[in-house]
Amino acid sequence: MSRYPWECSVSGKFPDGSRSLGCPPPTVAIVGGGASGTLSALHLLRASSDPNLRVVLFEADSRRRHLGVAYGTTDERHLLNLRAQMMSAFPDEPDHFVDWARRAGRGWKPTDFLPRMAYGNYLRDLVAEFGEHRLHVVDARVEDVVAHDGGFEIATDGTNTQARSVVLAYGVGAPHRLTTTTAQSLPDAAWHLQNPWDLGALARVPDDATIVIVGSGLTAVDVALTLLDDAPQRRVAMVSRRGDLPRAHLEDVPAEWVTPIPPGPLTVDGLAELVHDQIALARRRGVGWRAVLDGLRPQSQPIWRRLDRNQRRRFLAEYEHDWHVHRNRMAPQIAARVRAYTETGRFTLHSGGLRSVEDLGSRCRANLSNTTLESDAIVNCTGPSSDITRTTDPLLRTLLDRGVIAPDPLGLGVACTERGELLDSHGDAVPGMYSVGPPTRGTVWEAISVPEIRGQAARLAEHLTTTLGASAPVPMGR
Repeated sequence: MSRYPWECSVSGKFPDGSRSLGCPPPTVAIVGGGASGTLSALHLLRASSDPNLRVVLFEADSRRRHLGVAYGTTDERHLLNLRAQMMSAFPDEPDHFVDWARRAGRGWKPTDFLPRMAYGNYLRDLVAEFGEHRLHVVDARVEDVVAHDGGFEIATDGTNTQARSVVLAYGVGAPHRLTTTTAQSLPDAAWHLQNPWDLGALARVPDDATIVIVGSGLTAVDVALTLLDDAPQRRVAMVSRRGDLPRAHLEDVPAEWVTPIPPGPLTVDGLAELVHDQIALARRRGVGWRAVLDGLRPQSQPIWRRLDRNQRRRFLAEYEHDWHVHRNRMAPQIAARVRAYTETGRFTLHSGGLRSVEDLGSRCRANLSNTTLESDAIVNCTGPSSDITRTTDPLLRTLLDRGVIAPDPLGLGVACTERGELLDSHGDAVPGMYSVGPPTRGTVWEAISVPEIRGQAARLAEHLTTTLGASAPVPMGR
């Protein structure tokens, strides 16, 4: 028996024996059952007391149901990069996650950086609390979405489901295919670990291995620490083009700082100058740069909306790297472990990228800018691909080829409005089709962290309950 009584199996059959086509027709279909899709479902169920509302959540990988990539880890050493007090699922109840963590009895504090798997447990508990009979989870890959009779038909392997609205919440794309700086594509060898979130593959790396990690973001740091913690003889060489690690959070919560954004047209060069001036001003007042960047977070989406396309392109070309390095920071204890491994020589960081690779059978030879290493594994941590024109996802490929969806002009996801309405290949809104989370980055920029995704989910829920004629919001329970 499934943990949740409303979940469907891949065949579309419910635990009570009825089939999906025989159940009351769903109203909203959400494609993607990770954090973005789950938050969208929770906000929709919370926003409506209509007993006839149905939400169907499709997730191809049952192991990642309600977790996605970010919270699907089973390694408790992988920590959130935001404090617990920032991670409530509901923007109007900022202490909701903190209260849940307190009830868990682990001694967690609001300012702590909790394990990512704890947040996954939180989301699953919310689903169990608010799903009731109105949420159905289908463990199947959606193969097509077709407009049909004033709504949509969602096709999976062997079943078709009717919905009045569809939300694409597929999260982050698969990692980029790993290539060297000379455009050499790495072979599908045993030593080439293409999925950095496959903890089983990481565990199979020899205990005395030398491992090359390509990429130096937060995922790369998590992978490095898992490999190093689990076997004291392992060594990790991390390489990226610039050789920059994410900066670290401080133990203490930064002071509050609000940067005034000038009216009128904005340029990214002007914004960069403004931020530098604000950091200098903050320093004179005894406040660090972290407070300045954190204070910009609530303003980031409005700022992005005020930039024209050329200015957005310039930001991506000139400032995106530095923004991510300083904006998406490591928890203090993660940074301390990196420093400790660096001091003992087990962890090294290299710039210049991966120059070339020679296949040696069970091992490989990795040529970096300043050294050559015989390595037992190369792990691809270059980050997810956001350009849907290069997608290998069957559903996205089908919708893209048919012109139902279109790529964002910046290659950051799907073309959509600020409310998340999808735009087709002609630039017209597709009635009833929406997106939330990372696929909307080109339109709203900040869309990969819970504080921004929950805001999107809440606004979309308000819109959908209005268009679907649903009832007033339901008060939150405890």
